[in-house]
Amino acid sequence: MDVSDARKRRSAILKTLNIPPASAASDQLLELVKDEEVDIASLAQAIQAEPGITARVISIANSSFFSAPNPIHTVEEAMIKVLGLKTVRSLVMSMLLGPKFNTKPCPVFSLQSYWCRAQSVAQSAALLAKKISLIDANKVYLAGLLHSMGQLLLVHHFPKEMNKLLPDLIKLDNQERLNHERKTLGINSCDAGSWIAKRWDLPAETAVTLQHYLDPEYEGEHWEVVRTVGFVVRYLQQGEHKKINEKQNLPESEIFASLFNVELNQLQLWQENFDEIEQSVSVLAEFLISHE
Repeated sequence: MDVSDARKRRSAILKTLNIPPASAASDQLLELVKDEEVDIASLAQAIQAEPGITARVISIANSSFFSAPNPIHTVEEAMIKVLGLKTVRSLVMSMLLGPKFNTKPCPVFSLQSYWCRAQSVAQSAALLAKKISLIDANKVYLAGLLHSMGQLLLVHHFPKEMNKLLPDLIKLDNQERLNHERKTLGINSCDAGSWIAKRWDLPAETAVTLQHYLDPEYEGEHWEVVRTVGFVVRYLQQGEHKKINEKQNLPESEIFASLFNVELNQLQLWQENFDEIEQSVSVLAEFLISHE
């Protein structure tokens, strides 16, 4: 990959100003936004089902223009502490009615699968954070919801290349996937996600997670959030006991339990909820698709 081509791809990613909704719930959300009587909690819950809109609302709330005293991690915080209900309603409406990501030129990419995985990871990681009680569940939820945003960006900007790449990526492990993306495109999905998170002023731990969540040995800044999201991602990808830490030759669940000082059997019980969450999200997605 030519260096100048890689720079052009990075520039294209950074020019992305808006990620549109990724699920079939857009019409329902639009109706809710139009409702003058809608309450903050209900609207926030509906918006957070849309990874792209959630990212943009929180990005705006964290921008230097509004100078929030502390980082904003949820849509509800954005409405209550910074933007207000009226402003968020206007923002969401403009995003719903604005241009959408075009993934049709990349037919092997499933937008429904992307939405399901984003929701499953976010809900499962937040559940795990609450059980551990050492991590802010809101921070984990946001990072989990947006964890694979980089791949969506690559599909939108470089559909032909990604349409050829994606079937090959399925056969590879996570690190090999990133290497193959970089070899072909000059950038990979983690690069793209991290760049846009920083560009949009999303919380620091979100940007770090998007860059490093596929590294099972990450020990840098915000490692608690990164490792929690990554742990859930790998569990949903491969199932328990399949991902082995090569250095210590231990299942990742044992390493995770040791890191967060929880009993392994308790962690395994919590993991059963991940499968239930993924199943319920998939059922919801099928319902939304059938009612478009």
